[in-house]
Amino acid sequence: MMKKITFFLASFITIFLVSCSKEENVDESTSDEILTPISNDDAFLIPLGTQILKDSLEITLKLRDFDLEINFEEIHLISLFFEDPNLNEMKPLAYIDLDKDYRISYEGGNDLEELDYTIYIESADGTSDFGSSFELKNLTVIGLNIYKIRDIPTGTLDYRDYNELVDYFNLQD
Repeated sequence: MMKKITFFLASFITIFLVSCSKEENVDESTSDEILTPISNDDAFLIPLGTQILKDSLEITLKLRDFDLEINFEEIHLISLFFEDPNLNEMKPLAYIDLDKDYRISYEGGNDLEELDYTIYIESADGTSDFGSSFELKNLTVIGLNIYKIRDIPTGTLDYRDYNELVDYFNLQD
């Protein structure tokens, strides 16, 4: 009987410790669809699905980890987008929602060897984290070739408009 109790307690403690281990800052993508990067000579699009940020409310994207047949040294402009849950439309990631008192910002991309971008979710005034979890719906990265965008007349294309970029650079599935 004592062996059974000892075994039960040891099993319970093991399960408890495993279930209470510190979670990662990001849950797996919650999207059910298969997300495949799209690239051509002029641009690339990396759909990351819906990401749930937890704990520190930040995530680092490592663009060089994706299997894209592009020369990153020719990429001049990288934009990050997400689907605004209130408007159901894609918005640039640098975003403030004063009604819900949060802002989304990101930094990085300065090092062409790494091409890492870190996304932060903070209170709207930037003084603290926003809650304990945050859902970034349909997180997407678009990168544009410097040689292609040089040829586009000023004012022709809105680089903050997801749909314009996807259409202009033929980044549809």
